[in-house]
Amino acid sequence: MKFSDNIADDEWEWYIGQLFSRIIKNVNKTNIKNVVEIAPGFRYKIAYALKEINFNGKLYVIDTNTEVLKYVNEKYKLLLPNVKIICINKEFKNAFNDIPEKIDLLLSNHCIDDMIISEYMQNYYNKNLNSENFRDMLTKAWIELGREPIKINEINNGVFLTFKNFFSNKKINTIIISQYKSNLYFKDKFKEMDEITEQCFNKIKELVIMDNTHINKILDFYPFGDDERYMGKYLLDNTQNAKNWIVGKYKK
Repeated sequence: MKFSDNIADDEWEWYIGQLFSRIIKNVNKTNIKNVVEIAPGFRYKIAYALKEINFNGKLYVIDTNTEVLKYVNEKYKLLLPNVKIICINKEFKNAFNDIPEKIDLLLSNHCIDDMIISEYMQNYYNKNLNSENFRDMLTKAWIELGREPIKINEINNGVFLTFKNFFSNKKINTIIISQYKSNLYFKDKFKEMDEITEQCFNKIKELVIMDNTHINKILDFYPFGDDERYMGKYLLDNTQNAKNWIVGKYKK
């Protein structure tokens, strides 16, 4: 597979990876051997984070799309040559038995919106993930879902219960999940995706013991120095705000 990553995309991947790595360094105090990542898509922010902390253990990557996992195998190995990458081609809710009982880090960037809309679109989501028109299909699906409050509650509750069951059935040292708002939300293109996802995200967040003040102190840094593109309100109130992160341990 050939990569078509452009400079802007790589810059953003590195930036979010820096946020993850900084949180990991400040929150997780144990030796990291087993890491689980949920639904990376055709992105590699988590790989950058793990590279930053010199991780060299086992990485379990869960995704429903085989092309994504091929991408992960190739791209991640460039960034993490000493890591054993174990790809699991299943839905998260069906992958529990493929993952060790003891997990040092559970990591995911923006997975909750993917889980919600893939449940709504069913096989149509996975089948069209590589399509040139996928973004338009996705927007249409979110707008349609926004008109179905009963369906929203049903799907959000299902995603919430998946995380609750996983947290309660595994021994996870540190959970780190981000779910910041999309560019489309701030451009007022459409808000259904972020508003629906936020409802589910906040329920999942209640399952975790988290110190928001501490996380905000950790996120109060500038990986690009004085580059004004990365110092705006959009970032500091969004990607670098604890309200859009789940960091901590499961409330048993």
